[in-house]
Amino acid sequence: METSTVLSLLPALILFSISATLTPGPNNILLAYSGANFGFRKTLPHIVGIRIGMTCMHLAMLLGLGKLFEQYPMLHQVLSVFAASYIIYLAVKIARGKPNSSNSSASPMTFSQAALFQLVNPKSWAMLLTLVTALTLPNEHYWPSALLGVVVFNLATLPCSFFWVAVGRFLNGFLQNPQKLKRFNLVMASLLLLTLPLIFY
Repeated sequence: METSTVLSLLPALILFSISATLTPGPNNILLAYSGANFGFRKTLPHIVGIRIGMTCMHLAMLLGLGKLFEQYPMLHQVLSVFAASYIIYLAVKIARGKPNSSNSSASPMTFSQAALFQLVNPKSWAMLLTLVTALTLPNEHYWPSALLGVVVFNLATLPCSFFWVAVGRFLNGFLQNPQKLKRFNLVMASLLLLTLPLIFY
């Protein structure tokens, strides 16, 4: 195996990982919401959960999870319905959240919630499918290139997650008024709902 052959994928992997993860999607919308409402420290479990969840999915797809969906299309349909239902639930929760209230049940997404959310996140599936199919090499180069993709995807996308939390935290400076924060949360909830068509695309 020639190392240079595998490393030739590096520029494409970095470019794809950053561009795909930096653009708006369910994860980024939720990170911006969490950054604005709860701050960096309380959003860290959310960030780590995304990374662990996507890494587990990435490895599962490399091991053949995608073929399972091809063999049993009903699994994909069930997952799509569950995904749509959960995203609607999250949007309603965000829209109703009152983080400034002492009686509020609003809280940042936990590590396990963020990790499991990747299973119903349509953008996560789309990104990982591209990594597994278009950004791996055939034959004896498959696993070295696939594992390189896992490493690069995590290293390149982690700063993107922090960026979206920072966006939310920056906006928090303009959202000290409870009414403004409420409107911001409504916008975030609406944007989350706009990702629903991705599930059935």
